[in-house]
Amino acid sequence: MKTSQNIGSVSRLTLTLEVIGKGTAECEIVRHLSPLTISRILKALPLRDRVHRLEDKLVYIETGLMIGAEKQRTQFKRGDVAYMTSNASLCVFIRDSAASAMNPLGIIRSKLDLLEATRTGDVIVLKYPDN
Repeated sequence: MKTSQNIGSVSRLTLTLEVIGKGTAECEIVRHLSPLTISRILKALPLRDRVHRLEDKLVYIETGLMIGAEKQRTQFKRGDVAYMTSNASLCVFIRDSAASAMNPLGIIRSKLDLLEATRTGDVIVLKYPDN
Protein backbone atom coordinates (compact mmCIF):
# COMPACT_ATOMS: atom_id res chain seq x y z
CA MET A 1 0.00 0.00 0.00
CA LYS A 2 1.89 3.02 -1.28
CA THR A 3 0.86 6.62 -1.09
CA SER A 4 1.76 9.18 -3.72
CA GLN A 5 4.59 10.39 -1.46
CA ASN A 6 6.12 6.91 -1.42
CA ILE A 7 6.09 6.12 -5.14
CA GLY A 8 9.69 7.28 -5.69
CA SER A 9 11.20 4.24 -4.02
CA VAL A 10 10.08 0.79 -3.05
CA SER A 11 13.00 0.38 -0.63
CA ARG A 12 12.44 3.61 1.33
CA LEU A 13 9.03 4.55 2.68
CA THR A 14 7.95 7.71 4.45
CA LEU A 15 5.69 7.21 7.47
CA THR A 16 4.56 9.61 10.16
CA LEU A 17 4.76 9.33 13.93
CA GLU A 18 1.96 11.49 15.30
CA VAL A 19 2.08 12.50 18.95
CA ILE A 20 -1.63 13.06 19.56
CA GLY A 21 -2.36 16.70 20.33
CA LYS A 22 1.29 17.76 19.95
CA GLY A 23 2.47 17.28 16.37
CA THR A 24 3.89 14.92 13.77
CA ALA A 25 7.40 13.68 12.96
CA GLU A 26 8.46 12.17 9.63
CA CYS A 27 10.03 8.71 9.66
CA GLU A 28 11.91 7.02 6.81
CA ILE A 29 11.68 3.22 6.82
CA VAL A 30 14.42 1.41 4.87
CA ARG A 31 13.25 -2.06 3.79
CA HIS A 32 16.69 -3.68 3.37
CA LEU A 33 17.51 -3.09 7.05
CA SER A 34 14.93 -5.66 8.25
CA PRO A 35 12.61 -6.61 5.36
CA LEU A 36 10.46 -9.20 7.17
CA THR A 37 9.99 -6.99 10.23
CA ILE A 38 9.11 -3.97 8.12
CA SER A 39 6.64 -5.96 6.02
CA ARG A 40 4.79 -7.09 9.18
CA ILE A 41 4.74 -3.57 10.60
CA LEU A 42 3.42 -2.06 7.34
CA LYS A 43 0.59 -4.61 7.20
CA ALA A 44 -0.41 -3.70 10.76
CA LEU A 45 -0.53 0.09 10.27
CA PRO A 46 -1.71 2.23 11.90
CA LEU A 47 -0.01 1.27 15.19
CA ARG A 48 -1.14 3.24 18.24
CA ASP A 49 -0.08 3.07 21.89
CA ARG A 50 1.05 5.07 24.88
CA VAL A 51 4.64 6.27 25.08
CA HIS A 52 7.14 4.60 27.37
CA ARG A 53 10.66 5.87 28.04
CA LEU A 54 13.82 3.90 28.74
CA GLU A 55 16.04 6.18 30.78
CA ASP A 56 17.21 9.02 28.55
CA LYS A 57 18.08 6.66 25.67
CA LEU A 58 14.84 6.01 23.83
CA VAL A 59 11.07 6.34 23.65
CA TYR A 60 8.94 3.41 22.55
CA ILE A 61 5.43 2.15 21.96
CA GLU A 62 4.30 -1.45 22.25
CA THR A 63 2.99 -2.88 18.97
CA GLY A 64 1.53 -6.24 19.98
CA LEU A 65 3.34 -7.78 16.97
CA MET A 66 5.44 -10.82 17.75
CA ILE A 67 8.32 -10.66 15.26
CA GLY A 68 11.61 -12.53 15.57
CA ALA A 69 15.19 -11.31 15.38
CA GLU A 70 16.37 -10.00 12.01
CA LYS A 71 19.70 -8.33 11.13
CA GLN A 72 19.99 -7.11 14.71
CA ARG A 73 22.31 -4.37 15.96
CA THR A 74 23.26 -3.13 19.41
CA GLN A 75 24.62 0.34 18.54
CA PHE A 76 22.19 3.09 17.57
CA LYS A 77 22.43 6.80 16.84
CA ARG A 78 20.11 9.62 17.85
CA GLY A 79 17.07 9.46 15.53
CA ASP A 80 17.37 5.76 14.67
CA VAL A 81 14.16 3.70 14.66
CA ALA A 82 14.27 0.01 15.64
CA TYR A 83 12.04 -2.90 16.68
CA MET A 84 12.72 -4.47 20.09
CA THR A 85 11.84 -8.17 19.87
CA SER A 86 11.84 -8.76 23.64
CA ASN A 87 8.71 -6.65 24.20
CA ALA A 88 7.36 -6.16 20.64
CA SER A 89 8.07 -2.43 20.66
CA LEU A 90 8.83 0.27 18.13
CA CYS A 91 11.74 2.32 19.51
CA VAL A 92 13.06 5.78 18.64
CA PHE A 93 16.52 6.59 19.97
CA ILE A 94 16.86 10.08 21.43
CA ARG A 95 20.54 9.64 22.25
CA ASP A 96 23.45 7.68 20.70
CA SER A 97 23.26 4.44 22.68
CA ALA A 98 24.31 0.86 23.12
CA ALA A 99 21.18 -1.22 23.66
CA SER A 100 19.95 -4.79 23.67
CA ALA A 101 19.88 -6.32 20.19
CA MET A 102 17.11 -4.83 18.01
CA ASN A 103 15.95 -5.02 14.40
CA PRO A 104 16.88 -1.71 12.67
CA LEU A 105 14.05 -0.06 10.73
CA GLY A 106 15.04 3.45 9.67
CA ILE A 107 15.47 7.01 10.89
CA ILE A 108 13.47 10.04 12.00
CA ARG A 109 13.75 12.71 9.26
CA SER A 110 11.99 15.64 10.95
CA LYS A 111 10.93 16.91 14.36
CA LEU A 112 12.97 14.52 16.50
CA ASP A 113 12.67 17.16 19.23
CA LEU A 114 8.91 16.44 19.34
CA LEU A 115 9.61 12.80 20.21
CA GLU A 116 12.32 13.79 22.71
CA ALA A 117 9.76 15.96 24.52
CA THR A 118 7.13 13.20 24.83
CA ARG A 119 6.10 12.13 28.28
CA THR A 120 5.06 8.73 29.54
CA GLY A 121 1.37 8.42 28.76
CA ASP A 122 1.38 10.51 25.56
CA VAL A 123 -0.12 8.60 22.63
CA ILE A 124 1.85 7.99 19.41
CA VAL A 125 0.41 6.69 16.14
CA LEU A 126 2.66 5.27 13.42
CA LYS A 127 0.84 5.59 10.10
CA TYR A 128 1.03 6.38 6.40
CA PRO A 129 1.35 10.17 5.85
CA ASP A 130 -2.13 10.73 4.42
CA ASN A 131 -4.10 8.62 6.94
